[in-house]
Amino acid sequence: MAVLTSSCDDAVSGVAVDGAVLEADAVVVALGPWSLLAAGWMDLPAVFGRRSPSLVYDTGAEVPAEALFLDYTEESGAVVTVEVFPRTESTHVTAFSDEAPLPLDPATVTPEPGAIDRLQAICERLSPLLRAEKIIARQACFRPVTQDGLPLIGRVPQLEGVYVATGHNVWGILNAPATGEALAELIADGVARSTDLTPFDPMRLQPLDPSLLRSC
Repeated sequence: MAVLTSSCDDAVSGVAVDGAVLEADAVVVALGPWSLLAAGWMDLPAVFGRRSPSLVYDTGAEVPAEALFLDYTEESGAVVTVEVFPRTESTHVTAFSDEAPLPLDPATVTPEPGAIDRLQAICERLSPLLRAEKIIARQACFRPVTQDGLPLIGRVPQLEGVYVATGHNVWGILNAPATGEALAELIADGVARSTDLTPFDPMRLQPLDPSLLRSC
């Protein structure tokens, strides 16, 4: 568990991690759905987690580098959005999501077996390269979602040197580079020039009442 440390009431001085203090004059809260925990330390809107299953295939260099987004109609008639992300030597495929309790330890996140089976059936119909024997990981992740669907990117109010970058939902994997560049500009120069961060201002939403957080 990490917590912020401060030299005064309104400025950050570092982060305490497992009893050790890492000094810093700027801290970015970028914990995905676990950014919700930071609402206990500062004024932040709620960030919710939605769980999505995913499969990773050993595809070597057989898959082109372009990401693929498609609407897929299952045999039941249900239409789902499938996302295919080629990597250097593997391919990551994910689709749909469900609501589940967010565990404190990310290492304990597991997929629903039925969701994995459903995704595997889709993958096998998408491409002959996505065969069962090529699967190297069956997993799940929690995607961070905000109340209005837009990410939180910018300064945290009432705390000098604290910034937030979370709530990208399904687009974090693509928007992370632009978010990082904009935050680097904001921290170093006081203003983001590459991206207009106004729509993503954390202050647009009501901060979460810390009393609503409960220990698990």
